[in-house]
Amino acid sequence: MSGWRRWALLLAALACISPALATNPARAELPKGAVLVIEAESAAVLQSENATHLWYPASLTKVMTAYMVFEALADGRLALDQKVPVSKHAAGQSPTKLGLGAGKQVRVDLLLDAMIVRSANDAAVALAEAVSGSEEAFATAMTRKARALGMRRTVFKNASGLPDPMQVTTAKDMAILARAQLNTFPQHFARFSKTQFMLNRRARPTTNGWMVGYPGADGFKTGFTCGSGYNLIGTAERDGRRVIAVVLGGKTSGVRNARMTKLMNAAFAAPSPDADAGTLGSLPATPTAAVPYVLPGGQCAVAPAVGTAPTDGKLPGWGLVLGSFGSKAQANAVIKGHRQSLKEVTRRGRPAVIAKLRHDPQLYTALLVDLNQRDAGEACKHLWSLGHYCLAVPPKLLNNPDTLWR
Repeated sequence: MSGWRRWALLLAALACISPALATNPARAELPKGAVLVIEAESAAVLQSENATHLWYPASLTKVMTAYMVFEALADGRLALDQKVPVSKHAAGQSPTKLGLGAGKQVRVDLLLDAMIVRSANDAAVALAEAVSGSEEAFATAMTRKARALGMRRTVFKNASGLPDPMQVTTAKDMAILARAQLNTFPQHFARFSKTQFMLNRRARPTTNGWMVGYPGADGFKTGFTCGSGYNLIGTAERDGRRVIAVVLGGKTSGVRNARMTKLMNAAFAAPSPDADAGTLGSLPATPTAAVPYVLPGGQCAVAPAVGTAPTDGKLPGWGLVLGSFGSKAQANAVIKGHRQSLKEVTRRGRPAVIAKLRHDPQLYTALLVDLNQRDAGEACKHLWSLGHYCLAVPPKLLNNPDTLWR
C-alpha cells in the first residue's frame, strides 16, 4: 500500500470516531461547529457558540508554530536569513507540503512563508527541528507556551496540525493565540497577511481565500483535516477597530468562509461593546463535551474503515484512551491513578495496555475498557476537568488497528 493511500485510510478511520459524547448520550446530530468573535483590543466577546468545546486544530496549529519561531528569532536562537536543514522526517510529511528534499538547506524566512501562506507541513517540521532539535520536543514546548498564554484546553503533539487524537484545542484558545500574535509580535504579522510568496520564480498563493476577498481582512490562518472540518482564524480592521473571529468545523471551505463573512459583518455593524461586556477570560474553562466532534464529509468517506473493525471482542465496550507512554509500567501507573480519580464518576472499566503499532521507539497506550457510552463520556469529562488527557472510543474503533490513536 502506498504512503498516500495509507494516510488516506488513517484519515478515514479518524473520521469514524463517534461525536455522541455530549452530556446527553442519545444526541445524534452533528454540531454546527464552534465560533467565537472578539474585539482584538479589549478581548470583549461579541459572539460565542461552543467556544470551549474541544476540537482538532488542524493547520491552525501553525499559528503556534510561528509564535515559537518568532520567539526564537527574538532571542537570537534563529535568524531570518539563516539556512536550516530539512531532515528526512520533515521531508516525509504528508501534503500539503512544498516537496522540500531531505538534506536541503532552506532559509528560515522562506520556511515561514511556506508554512503560513501555503500551510506547508514539511516547512513547519523543519522549523520545529531548528528551534528544539526534534518535533516531539517542540510540541512539548508548544503546549507549555499554550499554558503560559492562558490556553488551558490546548495540547500540541506536532508542529503542523496533521491528525493526532491527542492534539486538541478550543475556539477560545485559538482566539487567545491570535491576540497574542498580534500583541507580542506585531512586526511579524505581515506574514499572515501575504496573499502569495515566491519560490523558484513561481508565485505560491495563500490558502486563505477568505482573507483575499473580504474588505478589511488582513490576516491569519486556515486549517482542514477530516477530523476537524474546515477551520479558520480571521482578523479584519475597519476605521481603526480590529475584530478577531474563529470558525471551527465548517463542512466545506465555502461554508466556513461564508460563516466568517457573516460573523465579521455582524461585528462591524454593531457598536463597540460596553466596558462591562464579557471578555475571553469570562468564558467557561470547562469544555462542553469530553472529546472533539468529528465531522465526516464527502472527501472523507468512512465506510471502508468501519468495515475493518474486528469483531472478536478483544477489547470490550467503550474505551478511554488515557495517553501513550514509554513503558508498560508508566501506562499501568496512569491507569491506576485515573481509576482512583474516577471513583466518584464510575467504578466500571477494566485496565488495558497495548503496544502502539508502527511506532519507533515503542510506546504503550493506557486504556480503560468495557464501559458503556454514558460512563465513557462522563469519565472523560471528569478527567479533562482535572487537567488529564482522555479520548473516548466507541466499540467499532476500539480494536481497529487503523485508527490514529493506535
